[in-house]
Amino acid sequence: MSGSVFHSGELYVQQSTGEEYFAMQNGSIVRDSIGGSAVNFVFNQKFFFASSEDRNGMIWASVLSGNPGFLESPDSHHLLINMALLSSDPGDIFWENIEENPSIGLLFIELTTRRRFRINGKIMKAGKLWQVEIDQAYPNCPKYIQRREMKIPDTLAMPSEHDLKKWIDEADTVFVASAGGDDSLDVSHRGGNPGFIKWAGENVLRIPDYQGNSMFMTLGNFYENPKAGLLFIDFNNGETMKLSGTAEIFLNEESAGPFTGGTNRYWDFHIEKIVFGKSLENFSTQLVDYSRYNP
Repeated sequence: MSGSVFHSGELYVQQSTGEEYFAMQNGSIVRDSIGGSAVNFVFNQKFFFASSEDRNGMIWASVLSGNPGFLESPDSHHLLINMALLSSDPGDIFWENIEENPSIGLLFIELTTRRRFRINGKIMKAGKLWQVEIDQAYPNCPKYIQRREMKIPDTLAMPSEHDLKKWIDEADTVFVASAGGDDSLDVSHRGGNPGFIKWAGENVLRIPDYQGNSMFMTLGNFYENPKAGLLFIDFNNGETMKLSGTAEIFLNEESAGPFTGGTNRYWDFHIEKIVFGKSLENFSTQLVDYSRYNP
């Protein structure tokens, strides 16, 4: 990691919202390496999220999982991914995309404790493994994460309906993939009470930007590059819905106060492509409670 932690798009949003001071303070947590408890946290996760870019420039968010040993760390600046221990869908678009574009974002999130950690960098083939070179690594606050506990399903969960409106209207969590103008990729989390995502028109979703860490990694990327991807998970059975399209940001809309939790910020996602899939096997969770921070 060289130069400023923030690129021009992030700086623009920070300045436009008057939060550059808080961004500067919080930006001090960003490193180009992982160590200590973060390493153990990353390796203990049974699944994590990833962003990638396809050959047409479309951005996608994916969920990946593997058996113990799927992730390794030869040193504090790199991760190793062992495809032989992959337990999620081997046909996920992520694996095709990284053959074309090495930039990725990773998000490790533990729903039971609401802890999360993000890593952005580049991935390259290293013999039989994939090696991630870390450019940015940092923890995130626990806000807006709905607490869930993993459970072993005692019966076969019913398949999800391939109904776009139903997925959106019932969602309390979405994972967001974005890219800066320099092709650096990121994946982040957005959460709220069911219904927090609204319809702004045919094939247009409106997503509030609640108060966060003021760094605006996602909105800053949207300012530089409107391409984006969304991932929704059926937490009962591991089925997924991936959306790819473009995002349009709104930073000071006074009429949106209640919807945005008082920030007056939101973004519209224009859906261009939809892919339903079964990414996680033997996956089921039980909702414990919603985040107390949800507006």
